[in-house]
Amino acid sequence: MDKYSKVSDKLNRNIIEAIKGGSEKAFEAFLKTEFNNVVFFANQFLRDTMLAKDIAQETFIALWNFRETLNPDSNIRSYTFTIARNKALNLLREKFCSSSDHLEKREIQAHIGTLSSEYVEEKIEALDLERLIEKSYSALPEKIRESFVLSRKYGLSYDEIARKRGITVKAVEYHIGLALKLFRRRLRDYLGIF
Repeated sequence: MDKYSKVSDKLNRNIIEAIKGGSEKAFEAFLKTEFNNVVFFANQFLRDTMLAKDIAQETFIALWNFRETLNPDSNIRSYTFTIARNKALNLLREKFCSSSDHLEKREIQAHIGTLSSEYVEEKIEALDLERLIEKSYSALPEKIRESFVLSRKYGLSYDEIARKRGITVKAVEYHIGLALKLFRRRLRDYLGIF
């Protein structure tokens, strides 16, 4: 595991544990870091900055109220955005029911459809997936990780990797095979791979 991943995982866990334990300082620091991001997210669908700020406030109030249920192994950002998404959906549904303007109803319905879509859900889940991929990548032994990065990130052929690293092509194939096996195993549950 590389230093960055260890620090990132530990920081996420420390934030969750501190908030779960009732640390107002940790909660305030997280709120200051993410509040504007939640406002921006909600405003994309509400098209009203004041309502988006209200949703962000309600989101962080809910996060604080349910802090004792937080899982230290989860991604607090994706959890927060899921709360914001649900609150924005509820608000849009209320607006839809109370509106008498046909055009406004169609616009609200379009926003509800978008916010309810798999695309938005996948973007929120991607926050967790990025963390899982990062953890999987950092779990690779250094030699295997080097071959994998040269192949996948820099697009080098196995032959080019072998020459660059001073190893055989068979060794590179072995490294890439092990890396892919580890990724498949770690991402199986997330991606539904059997």
